[in-house]
Amino acid sequence: MSAYLETSRGWYFRVPVVLREACIAALLCLVGALAVTQLLPPPDDASAHLYRALLVERDAVLWDNFWYGGEYPLISYSVLVYLPQEVIGPATMALLAAVGSAALFAVIVVQRWGAHAAWGARAFGLLALGPLFTGGYAYAIGAAAMLACLLALQRHRHVVGGILGAITLGLSPLAFVFLALILGAVWLEHRRFDPRTFVVGAWLGVLVVVQAAIGYLFPSDGVYPFLVGHLLAVVGVSILGIALARRRPETHLIMWLLILWAVGALLLYAIPTPVGDNLARLRYLVFPILVVAAGVQRWRPRLLVVLALAGSFAYGALPDLYDAVTRTDSRPTQSTFWQPAVGFLATHHSPDYRVEVVQTAGRWEAFWIPKAGFALVRGWYRQVDLADNPVLYQKTITPLEYQEWLRSRAVRYVLLPNTKLDTEGAKAEADLLRSGTSGLEIAARRGAWTIYELPDPTPLMTGPGTAKILSQEHDLLRGTVTQPGLYTLRVRWMPYWATSGVIDCIQPGPDGQTVLRAISPGGFSLKATQRADLLVERIFDAPANDATCAL
Repeated sequence: MSAYLETSRGWYFRVPVVLREACIAALLCLVGALAVTQLLPPPDDASAHLYRALLVERDAVLWDNFWYGGEYPLISYSVLVYLPQEVIGPATMALLAAVGSAALFAVIVVQRWGAHAAWGARAFGLLALGPLFTGGYAYAIGAAAMLACLLALQRHRHVVGGILGAITLGLSPLAFVFLALILGAVWLEHRRFDPRTFVVGAWLGVLVVVQAAIGYLFPSDGVYPFLVGHLLAVVGVSILGIALARRRPETHLIMWLLILWAVGALLLYAIPTPVGDNLARLRYLVFPILVVAAGVQRWRPRLLVVLALAGSFAYGALPDLYDAVTRTDSRPTQSTFWQPAVGFLATHHSPDYRVEVVQTAGRWEAFWIPKAGFALVRGWYRQVDLADNPVLYQKTITPLEYQEWLRSRAVRYVLLPNTKLDTEGAKAEADLLRSGTSGLEIAARRGAWTIYELPDPTPLMTGPGTAKILSQEHDLLRGTVTQPGLYTLRVRWMPYWATSGVIDCIQPGPDGQTVLRAISPGGFSLKATQRADLLVERIFDAPANDATCAL
């Protein structure tokens, strides 16, 4: 679009509307992004992204032993975001993506609704900062690809749009879900069946099948519940927005998008999935698109406009602003805070065991402890944590329950930091430890840390003889056994191990763990397959790998 404003006063009025609004939105976002990154401590979710970038640096992209007893770190979250780590880190990529998203959104809405969309484009220039407040870097980068895909399709560049849709899925499955919602709303607006509709729909279907196949071959446990408060907010804001957008045919696209958002929220509340509450992140788009709808309708009826904009702004911006101003303890983002705990582990810890850290508010233990070379029982994923460790989300934990949980996860030391703790998965555990009735002994007090030791802990590997883990790395385990036989390895089962030494067979064990067969005393190693040809071979041989290891 190259429409010009009718006046010729000054350069501002001579610039094409699309270009002008794209530049304004990008500049607003850039100034805000620089302020956020310079004035605020690193956001809570940044710990996960820094850790995945660290795994790429250490060439451990398929498997990681240091979270949740083993998991697929990139495939389970984002295949593409962290691969450019050697050139540009995820935080910088997210900042650039937010600025790019602001410009892309402005082009899309101004091309669709003209100058009436200007204030909506500017509003998104500020709301695009949301993922930088929370640390949702992968989503921010995926959202930029999603908007680029929409712009390509809007300009009938369907091949380019298809490629960008695949990139969106590789960057952020959540952004791909939003892409599908928006394209669904576009179809509902017109409900036309033509060749392009079938092509786009078929390509989206192919990408969904590919993602499902990846999920089957590289499974990740866990679901993310949809919080009741977020459900009420999504439905309430959607109702107000639908009432506003339905008044004019030009804004029916916005109406259908809000209908799909509300229906999707209700379904994900009723049916737990890994997406769950993440669907609420569409709130970053809702206030800007309702500003567009209000602008198209010349800001009438005023009461409905005020209610819709106030509700969508409150839900879209205030939660992140509140979290930012209440982030009172930035010490866990710094390595100095963790040095006393890491120093203790360096002199007392053994690779035969994992470490439990009572979760900090930003879950920064998920970065600093494994970075230092120690395997955590937990990690950053709320979805996996809820599925794997439900005992820690009870209102109270008995000493017996807690000790059984620690032994089942091969934990010897528990670290309790003196800082703000996680609001959901830490309170009951911290209360039990501080009560002095947990049955654990205080091994040391160092700096902001109280370190507890579990008497008679269960090691990582047990069996008919003595098993010892000599070293534990992100995707590698080395150890020895004193007798042949079947051994239980308390690592999550996965079929893509390359074995050497006295281990000749590996199979799934009870509770999702791993069983190894040693043919004689001696040493062994397990290495996650990295070569593409061997990985493909293992994928097709997976049924054989699940066969029972007979003695």
